[in-house]
Amino acid sequence: MLEFRLARATAAATFALLVIGGMVHATGSSLACPDWPLCYGQFFPAMEGGVLFEHGHRLVALAVSVLTVALAVTVWRRRRETAVRVGSLLALALVLFQASLGALTVVWKLPLVVSSGHLATSMAFFSVLVWLAWRLAPAGPDAESPAAPGRVRALAGAAALGVYLQIVLGALVRHTGSGLACGTSVVLCEGAAWQVAGPAQLVTLHRFVGVAVALLVVAAAVAALRTGPSRARRVASLAAPLVLLQVLLGAWTVWSLVSVPVVSLHLAGGALLLADSLLLVFHLGPRPASQHAGRDRLPGLVPAAG
Repeated sequence: MLEFRLARATAAATFALLVIGGMVHATGSSLACPDWPLCYGQFFPAMEGGVLFEHGHRLVALAVSVLTVALAVTVWRRRRETAVRVGSLLALALVLFQASLGALTVVWKLPLVVSSGHLATSMAFFSVLVWLAWRLAPAGPDAESPAAPGRVRALAGAAALGVYLQIVLGALVRHTGSGLACGTSVVLCEGAAWQVAGPAQLVTLHRFVGVAVALLVVAAAVAALRTGPSRARRVASLAAPLVLLQVLLGAWTVWSLVSVPVVSLHLAGGALLLADSLLLVFHLGPRPASQHAGRDRLPGLVPAAG
């Protein structure tokens, strides 16, 4: 279906945008273009140095915005289900709000609240796209499998929320320049497990929350593997490897002295873990009736092949 393919493409493009956005901050290129939306008054300035990262990020964001508009228009033309239509409008509203935050970041010279809110909004936008891609997907062979028990779904929902909040907390660590506040130690911080003030406290908080979220995600995955439908077990099997990868990337970030490639991989890993956690929540629930027989398509439309 066209709308499903568009949702999947928009989610993939947004994932790339998240990684590029992380590279903008990691390379110190956030103010490489002093104006917005142009760069030194040009749509295509010389793409070198910090401008390559900053203006490249804007161009990819423009592509994502166009895809989001196309997705919303396609959904409203081809679908009649209220939830899907509202979801497409929410995605459109979030991408416009995200663009506004990007502009304020430049105009107001990187205020902490706006910079962190920019990342938080981008992850919320990505989450909505993941939901749309799942909701618009054609039914699989296990579509009739019963939903998981409510307690398992609640545990998975708490895990997904925890991953989102941990990503936002990580954004605060990055945007306050606190990444190396504990030196190169990844267990203790200045010889203590907890710091009571300053950037070191923010880093230790990020680590403690990270451990709690990791345990929560693994617990949700184990519960899904035991009692969830087969469609959820496939997603759950990825959770533990992604958690392990993210923990290792977090440690490597410190050991590499906040190296740009490693920081970017750490952000990418967080986004992948968020997507996997959300898909686990969705697959643990009942499949929408529309996914069984295309009942949400508007009359007169022929279902697309594949």
